[in-house]
Amino acid sequence: MIRLEKITQENFDECINLKVAEEQKDFVSSPTLSLAKAYIHYDVISPFAIYNDDIIVGFIMLRYNEGYNSYFIWQLMIDEKYQSKGYGKQATKLAIEWMKKDERCKEIVTTYKKGNNCARDLYLKLGFEHMEDFGDDEMDMVLRW
Repeated sequence: MIRLEKITQENFDECINLKVAEEQKDFVSSPTLSLAKAYIHYDVISPFAIYNDDIIVGFIMLRYNEGYNSYFIWQLMIDEKYQSKGYGKQATKLAIEWMKKDERCKEIVTTYKKGNNCARDLYLKLGFEHMEDFGDDEMDMVLRW
């Protein structure tokens, strides 16, 4: 069963050892870089390990944007050994439920790099809609309720 657990001293090493396939490295930051950002922005960042039963299969990091009353899915990655099993979709659904419990949250925003069709398709299936295309290499998406 998929579950999210906060990154702690106990699961930190497992998390930083997660890796994506070589062709996906331009789409997502490493867990080490992401957790460094989480440390610096500890007051607004929530990093979670994604577990399937007792095995860490991925990582998701959420940022609260106070000025917009929204959350941002800053990072989502599933280790290359565990991709195409639905773990990303299940974990994102759990993260959405977690964010919606925050009464301040009115929407969830995310981005994906153009060419990352897996991320695009995942977010579309979960109800996200594209926002304006600013012509750079990323696409912004939003989920409103």
